[in-house]
Amino acid sequence: MPIDTAIAPGDPPPQGTSAQSSQNALLPEESANLAPEEQFLQVTVNGDLPLLLPGANLVEIMKLTINEVVPMFEMAPWVMGIYNWRGDMLWVADLGHFLGFVPWYHQAKATTRHTVVVIKPPYSATQPSADQQPMVGLVVSTVEAMVTYPTTALQPLPNQMSSLSAAQIGPDLLPFLQGCCPTSSGQPRLVLDGTAVLAAMAQP
Repeated sequence: MPIDTAIAPGDPPPQGTSAQSSQNALLPEESANLAPEEQFLQVTVNGDLPLLLPGANLVEIMKLTINEVVPMFEMAPWVMGIYNWRGDMLWVADLGHFLGFVPWYHQAKATTRHTVVVIKPPYSATQPSADQQPMVGLVVSTVEAMVTYPTTALQPLPNQMSSLSAAQIGPDLLPFLQGCCPTSSGQPRLVLDGTAVLAAMAQP
């Protein structure tokens, strides 16, 4: 996935030949039988822990140098500072540190250039925009790709986390997991609740 580009999950596909051919290949009755799907952005934190962010929370992916983020004092330790994003103040947070892992600047792979995923609460027609949580830029280790799963693929976390090490599922991460999506490799992908992360970050 290209960096520094806006994401609009749910937008119609590009009007290219391949997209049109794919759509035309589906008969109406076949389309009706397809299971609903949901998009996720696969990212890694703490160096190599993969997480899935729901597409409904995604706004943009960008690269920022450390000098573009203005530090703020007397804030939570995972708050890296603020960034002038399209004329607005965007809080930038270390997602891994927030989830209980080693702070970004203590990691061996830390650089002076950050990969930032801007997230927002899902759109709600019943909730006034003034009451919704503000957008936040999450610093992650890497952005891998957009992936798609059927909505029925999301499963609760198993009681016995045999395939996931205890170091991956820490007490600070667990409350922010929606569940997991199974993969062919047998290593489930953890699905992060972006809305819950935003709400917790907004707490004083």
